[in-house]
Amino acid sequence: MDGQPSGSGEIRLVNVTKTFGDMDAVKSIDLVIPHGSYCCLVGPSGCGKTTILRMIAGHETPTSGEIHIGEQMVVGLKPVQRGTAMMFQSYALFPHLSVLDNVAFYLKMRDVAKAERRQRAREMLERVQLDHLAERMPAMLSGGQQQRVALARALITNPRVLLLDEPLSALDEFLRLRMRGELKSLQNELGITFVHVTHTQPEAIALADMVVVMDHGRIDQADTARHIFSRPATPYVARFMGGQNVLSGIVTETSGGVLAIADASGPTYAASASGTMPAVGTPMSFVVRRDRIALTKGASAAAGEVNAVNGRVIATEYQGTYVKVTLDVASREAFVANIGDDTYFADPLRVGDEVTARWATADVHVLERADTGAAIDPYAEDAA
Repeated sequence: MDGQPSGSGEIRLVNVTKTFGDMDAVKSIDLVIPHGSYCCLVGPSGCGKTTILRMIAGHETPTSGEIHIGEQMVVGLKPVQRGTAMMFQSYALFPHLSVLDNVAFYLKMRDVAKAERRQRAREMLERVQLDHLAERMPAMLSGGQQQRVALARALITNPRVLLLDEPLSALDEFLRLRMRGELKSLQNELGITFVHVTHTQPEAIALADMVVVMDHGRIDQADTARHIFSRPATPYVARFMGGQNVLSGIVTETSGGVLAIADASGPTYAASASGTMPAVGTPMSFVVRRDRIALTKGASAAAGEVNAVNGRVIATEYQGTYVKVTLDVASREAFVANIGDDTYFADPLRVGDEVTARWATADVHVLERADTGAAIDPYAEDAA
């Protein structure tokens, strides 16, 4: 491996802080990324995700704390000594070198003989299906092809960890979806650890074994993609990752493992509790997935009916397989229902229509923290 350490690609961050001037870009982070996993760091601009990536790579030094890769504490080591490779957002290809020589460049820097490095570069280009373009210059390639060259160049050193800084952001939607699949397939084939920074929620959900949601230099939740989406821990994660409606109220009754929650604006809700039952009077927030909402025309929610809110349609957006219907309800934020396209077009809604949204108690997920009402960064708007 040309002098690089071998072994586990597990990454451990222990109480890591990075300060720039009087600003903490990363605050007391503890994180374990298992060997061979695909981990996505996701969050709005300025949340610290790229700073973490650069500290793992060795391009930034933590102000305090430890970073381990496998059994090795890597703080203070040069990037080349860490067994990592980094793929930059801009791809950073050398315009005066052919595709083949771009891929072979890092081997040349390590004094690998010309014949060997060119042979290994050709093998790597075959892996990313670009061997037929080996003699072309970067300017002659499409954006997707340039990305694959950058990927091949990063992988040619046989790293145990590949670090990707928003690698799909420069691609159009069609290429982004295609390359997303290719990245996941390649990671499965290689079996090494991928750490991928993105601000795009669907990208993180589609790719990652482990999603780390960040906010203002801290980790708000780290879990599997399914749990992050379906069982968020906090209102921030629920709103940032999208696909959920966040509601709040005060616990008024606990009976048989079910919480009764009253909203100050009038509606009452029921939610199944897990673990210790909260006391009556406890503020409580919960989420309901947008695709679990049923809509009926007319403001028909009766007084005392649980898990039902009256609202007025303020927007509809056709999304292909469903229609996103946004309602103005008696709460602090808009309420969204994703209605299957066949169901919606059988009886379409118009802006201004009065409707009732209903959902089942089984579809309610209680959050670990109550809503503080904190504003969400505009970059955190979801794509769902």
